[in-house]
Amino acid sequence: MTQETVNHPSRADRQKCWKVRDAYFACLDESKVLDPSTPEAASICQELRKQYEGACMKSWVEYFNKRRVLEVEQKEILERMRAQHQAVEDRAAETKAKAEKA
Repeated sequence: MTQETVNHPSRADRQKCWKVRDAYFACLDESKVLDPSTPEAASICQELRKQYEGACMKSWVEYFNKRRVLEVEQKEILERMRAQHQAVEDRAAETKAKAEKA
């Protein structure tokens, strides 16, 4: 059994990866594309995508792409929960106001 050497990215490598990722995701945001793994995303921001995939390890690219979609989904769920909570509070206030008038 041979032991492989793992080259861990340096701080500079990580920073470059994050910088290119942020630029690529900003480009996708401008085009209103959420999921970087869709065929639509493949045709947008091609140069930035190449830089992103070249600067970041493959596992990082997969993680960042999934995380991007998950974060948006989580925000949407949180917004729906807040709206539902507000609706419940509004109904409770209406019921209380009606009870006080009676």
